Amino acid sequence: MRPALSLLPADETPSGAHRFVWSPEELTDIYRDGVNLCVWRRGLDSRLAAWLTRLTDEQRLDMVVRVRGDALDLRGWLPELPGGALFDAWLEDLNFLLRLYVDLLGAEALGVRLQTLARDMCPRFHVDRVGVRLLCTYAGPATEWLENSQVHRSALGASGEVARPGAPVQSLARFDVALLKGEAWPGNTGNGAVHRSPAIAEDGLRRLLLSIEAI
Repeated sequence: MRPALSLLPADETPSGAHRFVWSPEELTDIYRDGVNLCVWRRGLDSRLAAWLTRLTDEQRLDMVVRVRGDALDLRGWLPELPGGALFDAWLEDLNFLLRLYVDLLGAEALGVRLQTLARDMCPRFHVDRVGVRLLCTYAGPATEWLENSQVHRSALGASGEVARPGAPVQSLARFDVALLKGEAWPGNTGNGAVHRSPAIAEDGLRRLLLSIEAI
């Protein structure tokens, strides 16, 4: 059985390797030495959230594309989705997050995944072999993670238990914009953000997840 989740309140900022921020400009904290997770807690747009929940229940998205840094528009990749004001608002948000990533990290090309998930994609705690990955869950449960002090890093990739006994499993919130620093970031070897997908398959849940990284 998985440990109970802990979603830190919006006014609590953990010390150490994780930062919670309340504006996109503050995401530059990901550049701080030792910080491996920076989360913009921007809250929900209730009407858009309800629309995205319906979309996730009714349609399956499986978009995996390469986008040039000077052509950051996903409209052409989503031609079969229902239009309207809420679709336009979501598209504007998607394109905003692409631009945000490029502005923060200077990438010339992006690998973008926008997928509906009905299974536990990465159920074990792990680190990514990338520089920085942006994650945003638009519908369903969001990514889970561990504080650095609660990790047995020697158990990563093995069959042992990564979380220390009694370690609280933290969870991102829906619509959070999270930057996860991976092992490939210069000087970050051995300090990649430890995270996993939430368990959804047994409960019949679905997620709508956006992932962006430099390629």
